[in-house]
Order: sequence, then C-alpha cells, then structure tokens
Amino acid sequence: MARYAGWVPRPYAEVWPAFDGVAASQGWQVAPSSTESTRYYSKGMSAFSWGANITVYLQDSQTHTRVTVDTTSTTLVDYGKARGVVEKLLVALGGTLD
Repeated sequence: MARYAGWVPRPYAEVWPAFDGVAASQGWQVAPSSTESTRYYSKGMSAFSWGANITVYLQDSQTHTRVTVDTTSTTLVDYGKARGVVEKLLVALGGTLD
C-alpha cells in the first residue's frame, strides 16, 4: 500500500461529485461501502493490470480541499504507477500532489 496527498483548489462540497465524475471517466467504480468522508474506488482486471483499489479521504481547508489517497494493487512491483494514477486524478480536478 502507498499513500499520497495533495490539494484541490475547490471547496469540500464540490470535490466529491467532481472526483466521482473524474474517477468514472478514468475507469474507476465507486464501491457501495463509500461514506461521506471516505470513498472506495476499484478498477477490475485488464490485459495490462490485475486490478487496483484506492481509498480517498478529504479534509476541508476552506477554499481548498486536502486529498489523501491510499492505493493497493495486486502487482508485486509498482514502478511508480500508483503515483501516476493519483496524480492523473488530482490534475483532472485542477489539483496537485505534494
């Protein structure tokens, strides 16, 4: 498991709907066990991957939202792929990794 953190320049109330839309456009599915403060996303197996899961936590910081993402995958060696996945999600929201 790896943990990444960053910021999105949007108020907390706007981030979940936007994050859900961006994640869906990148092939992630929201797990039914998601809550108001935590979202679980998964991506199934493909020709290039054994699948992956991410857990996203948000923290309100007035005009910005702090985003923390835990990643898990079934691969033995990541080669920085998880960081790229998280960065792609945050950049699509106008945010950045720390």
